[in-house]
Amino acid sequence: MTGAGRRGLAALALSVAVACAARRPAPPATDCATRAPQSALHAVCGRDAGLRSLQARFRAEVDVGGTTRTAEGVLLWRAPGSLRVKLFTLAGLTAYDALWIGGGPRLRGVVRQPLSGGDEAFALGPGDVPDAPDADLSLVLWSLWQPRCTRSPELVANATYVLDPQPARVSGRSVRVAGGVIREETLVRTRRDGSVESVVARYADHDCAVTPLPRRVDVEAHSSGWRARVTIVEQTRDVALDDGLFALPDVQETGAGG
Repeated sequence: MTGAGRRGLAALALSVAVACAARRPAPPATDCATRAPQSALHAVCGRDAGLRSLQARFRAEVDVGGTTRTAEGVLLWRAPGSLRVKLFTLAGLTAYDALWIGGGPRLRGVVRQPLSGGDEAFALGPGDVPDAPDADLSLVLWSLWQPRCTRSPELVANATYVLDPQPARVSGRSVRVAGGVIREETLVRTRRDGSVESVVARYADHDCAVTPLPRRVDVEAHSSGWRARVTIVEQTRDVALDDGLFALPDVQETGAGG
């Protein structure tokens, strides 16, 4: 992989980690079940009905192929299917800007890297996976924020629930619950060539508000060679977000999946 490719992968690994990192500072961590007892199903499905938008600022350490990078960024999310993440240099310049808009049979997205002059636009059908690694991993970020409970979760073993994978446009999706919160979430994706990949997010230090959210997220995509730790510095729930933040720029589509 080229140096530019590794830099792009590092940025996207970071964005994937942020997919489930919408958090805010709060008192020391504790099991949410000891503060506000609730069913495991509520822990799985509470985010769907309990959160409509979010604005978060984060720090992250990303390891790609043994090289570690630290970055800061912001994440904007609005239900049901709009997500944007931006990464910044130490000088405050935008290094990465990804936007995905769901709804309907196709998912549209734009990935921009201003410092390298790279812009890519996509229109993906169900099951499509972009060939470009940058777009592929930002799509994983979008998938992690899609509704978990469009149908009843199926309890399997060890407090693990299998979810409907269709809203996330993946071939498999599951979560593991303990202490009244989700501790782990797994996305499984099957590419056109038949290869299968998993992205695993492990959550800790939960904010036990009405909708519990972790303040620390460790994400690993072993087959892709990256891992990340994300810490949320500040976040605001149910904030009013301007439509312009989710307006897709006029960029010619460079691919529709592979």
